Amino acid sequence: MDKNELFDVFAYETHYADGISVLKEGGNTVFMSETEEAYIKQTVPPDPETVATQTTYFADTLTLRSEGRFLKGWDIEIGVWKEYDRDGQLVNEVDKDEHYPVSWEDMRGNFLVNDIRLSDIRLLRRTQDPTSGRYCWVLTLKSDHGILDTACFDAETGDLIYRKQQTITVD
Repeated sequence: MDKNELFDVFAYETHYADGISVLKEGGNTVFMSETEEAYIKQTVPPDPETVATQTTYFADTLTLRSEGRFLKGWDIEIGVWKEYDRDGQLVNEVDKDEHYPVSWEDMRGNFLVNDIRLSDIRLLRRTQDPTSGRYCWVLTLKSDHGILDTACFDAETGDLIYRKQQTITVD
C-alpha cells in the first residue's frame, strides 16, 4: 500500500496558538502539534460518535511515518497501527487488539454490571498478568482517602478477575 500523505504545514501555521493548532475538518476536531521528532495530527470525531481518536505521525520531512487509533480519553493504542518508510510504502502493521478480543463497548458494559462507573475510573491500562500470563484490563478507581480500589477484567472473556481495596499509609 502506498500512502503519500504529507503534514499540512499551511493549516498548522494558520490555526496555530499556544503551541497547538485546532481546526474543524469534515465535522471532526483536528489537533496539530509538533515535537522534536515529529509532527502530530489527531482527529477527534464528535461525541458520542466514537470511542477512538485517529492519530497520525509525520517525520521532520513532513512525510507520513505512522498512524493508528487511541482509545478516546486514554493513552491506549487500539486497532491496527501502520508504519511507513520515507517513500510512503507500508513497512509494518501491528494489531494492538490481538490479545483483547472483547470490544471496548462490551468492556464498558461489564464495568457497569460490576458497579464501576466510567466516571470513577482514574487509570486504565491493558496489560499481561505476569503470574498467569492472561491479558487483562486493569482499572484504578476513585475511592475514599487512603483507599486504593483496583479491578481487573479478563481481556478474552470480559469477566471480572478480581476487585480489591487496599489501605494506603503514607509515612
